[in-house]
Amino acid sequence: MISESYIKETTKDLIQYLNWRTDPDYKEAAQQSFVIICNRFREVLTKKCEIIAKKKGLSSTDAIIIAENTFKRLYKYSSKFDSERHKDCDIGLKYYLFGIAQRECTKLYCKKNGIGVSPYTGDEEIITEFPEISEDYESNPISRKQLEIEREVIQMALDRHSWKHQVIYLTYKFHKIDGYKLPRKLLQELRNMLGLGQNTINAYLKEITDTINDYLKIYGKQKK
Repeated sequence: MISESYIKETTKDLIQYLNWRTDPDYKEAAQQSFVIICNRFREVLTKKCEIIAKKKGLSSTDAIIIAENTFKRLYKYSSKFDSERHKDCDIGLKYYLFGIAQRECTKLYCKKNGIGVSPYTGDEEIITEFPEISEDYESNPISRKQLEIEREVIQMALDRHSWKHQVIYLTYKFHKIDGYKLPRKLLQELRNMLGLGQNTINAYLKEITDTINDYLKIYGKQKK
């Protein structure tokens, strides 16, 4: 039975309890927090999963599976969600879940169609500039505004580094799937285009990622 006190907790606090799930003193709190998070976001996540599943030719039943797998990954890797980056934690977590769902959809599609273990399609291309936010991406003006702010801050950080840093970051940002390396073909194209070895690319990626995380923590809050 879910305690009334946990139901009243903010999403940010529930995530914190979930992060403490390995601590015996917080095991019950973590379990209750996870159930509440699932209840809060199940409807919006399921609707999103139905949309992305349909685009892949998957069924509504598959969409439910994708949603459940998304919540499972949240439970296992909840600490990867940085609640401090978001003024509205609910909006931030929603988009975080959407990102996981997109990757889970790709994995399920590949599994059902016998496309090996790789979730990539093979059509991935190097990204050199920040893509525009689609007009129909999100109807909620507050959610869209937050995305625009984050994009602006990230671009500020990118401008502090070289063009090669930007290309590396954006290519990884928009193609990298947790647990998988980028496709070999894409990595080779990236190395050839930039004239860099893989170790140097990895070092550039760490440099720009660290800068972006710092900018989001500082400037993101100021702009919000």
